[in-house]
Amino acid sequence: MRERHTKTCSVSEALDKILGTPEAALELAIARLWRNWSGILGPEIAGMIRPLGHRKETMILGATNSMVMQEFSFFAQTILDKANAFLGTTFFQKVTIELMAGRPALDESLLPTAPPSPPAPRPDPIGNLLPCMDPSSPVTACYRAYVRHFRPDLEIPEK
Repeated sequence: MRERHTKTCSVSEALDKILGTPEAALELAIARLWRNWSGILGPEIAGMIRPLGHRKETMILGATNSMVMQEFSFFAQTILDKANAFLGTTFFQKVTIELMAGRPALDESLLPTAPPSPPAPRPDPIGNLLPCMDPSSPVTACYRAYVRHFRPDLEIPEK
């Protein structure tokens, strides 16, 4: 049985091996292309024709409706030129335009936005323990700050 010789490497070395390849660099550049889609084509056009991905050297775009799909089929070469200019290489050779059909576009965040955090509930009653607490205690100082947070209008005697 042959012995395995493994070398432990750091995470940064492993990432350099994976992300340092030309294929990975190209995929990262294509991801930047999708993120900057609106700036490359302009906001009006980018709202009608959205990136869906790519298969090898074919760029797959999604149209909002069939009329947009037909109209932009005539501008495929212009879109290719702008995309390849952004990438700095002639990677894409062809454009395919399909209907969006509810598919998510790659120029927008696919993660849902976090809901706003609800306001902290205001406890009631608050501040009524201050008269019976030791004024020199650190716990009393913390409680005073707690009361000030929820009731800034309340007069709190200092020591």
